[in-house]
Amino acid sequence: MEEICHDTCELSTLMDEYGNCVLNTAYLYVKDKQLAEDIFQEVFLKAYLKFNTFQARSSIKTWLIRITINLCKDNLKSTYKKKVTVGLDDITATSESAEKAAVEHIESERLYIAVMSLKQNYREVILLRYYNQLTPEEISTVLNIHGGTVRTRLFRATSCLKKILTD
Repeated sequence: MEEICHDTCELSTLMDEYGNCVLNTAYLYVKDKQLAEDIFQEVFLKAYLKFNTFQARSSIKTWLIRITINLCKDNLKSTYKKKVTVGLDDITATSESAEKAAVEHIESERLYIAVMSLKQNYREVILLRYYNQLTPEEISTVLNIHGGTVRTRLFRATSCLKKILTD
């Protein structure tokens, strides 16, 4: 019984430490809050059941993000796809004025749309690098590609974003 408590405590610690990262990554892939929450649960269930297979060749964060991406890709291959509608309810209440909040929301939405319009391999590296703040080496591990490929994709993706955002 003590082992189960220890594992549950470890799982709780993992969820506290990496939960937001996993949930946000899932949401950015599937673009559906409910589905992202389902994937979040599945990620930590898999992590709990397969923790003994973790080989520590990468960080736990990298391992969890890899599981998340794989589950998202599996889900996107299925017939269940939905579009995200970003509403005004996403505007934070802490903004100084409604006008400032609206401008911030529009700019944020514009960047989000630009990132999501990139080819998947470019979008992945941008999300992992700038949103999840992974190093190129960690991205290389997560995506199972060479470091040079990561740097090339990041360069090309940022070039595409600059072009999209300046047009």
